[in-house]
Amino acid sequence: MWPVRVSGIHAVAHALQTALAPALCVVCDAVLAGRDRGLCGECRSRLIPMAEPCCPRCGVPSALEAAPCLGCAAAAPPQAGSVFWGSYDGVLRRAVLALKHGGHDELARPLGQRLAARVGLEPWSDKITAVAAVPSHGLRRLRRGPSAADLLADEVARAMGGRRISPLRRHGLGRQAGRTRVQRSQLPRGSFSVRRDVRAERILLIDDVSTTGTTLRRVAETLTDAGATAVYCAALAHAPEPRRL
Repeated sequence: MWPVRVSGIHAVAHALQTALAPALCVVCDAVLAGRDRGLCGECRSRLIPMAEPCCPRCGVPSALEAAPCLGCAAAAPPQAGSVFWGSYDGVLRRAVLALKHGGHDELARPLGQRLAARVGLEPWSDKITAVAAVPSHGLRRLRRGPSAADLLADEVARAMGGRRISPLRRHGLGRQAGRTRVQRSQLPRGSFSVRRDVRAERILLIDDVSTTGTTLRRVAETLTDAGATAVYCAALAHAPEPRRL
């Protein structure tokens, strides 16, 4: 009897698994074909980046193209620049939720690559010396593993050929998810601290979704107070105010 190669056994097992329990698109439940992971080709084509003018400092849509919005003109945020890839609705919202809560880590690569490409359009992208994620609390990481922000930061650093660092610690188990916009804006100072030297670093800070921008500002404040030369922010999705919708 001829010996069976292990690689052949794995190929057969994979074929059986695909036939008996095919992977489905997280948005439309279509059976994924070929090398598709997480999203089918049609749903990927419906991932649409933001096209309207945005404030270069805080990243929110603004009527003042290439100029700071009125809020940033009145009180400049601690970050030197911000970008968002898309609006938190439709296919992008479903994909983000699947990455955050559905265990679909395979979505981090296509979404992170899109965010990295968006960052690459900014004049400050070549100034970045390190990539970091908005941190989750240590107990949550122990219970649930890497956060969506961590997974996206890994992919952004890989796509940009950058250095990935984890210089931050989060304090308190309170979460921004589920809070009103007013409650989110009241995130206390001291919610984050630095656990490694960041002096002279120009850090790209990654998050999955930005609603009021308060978390990004608090983390950017923490990093600049600790000596970072500059902090730039990038989030995959921006949740607009209801009245803007």
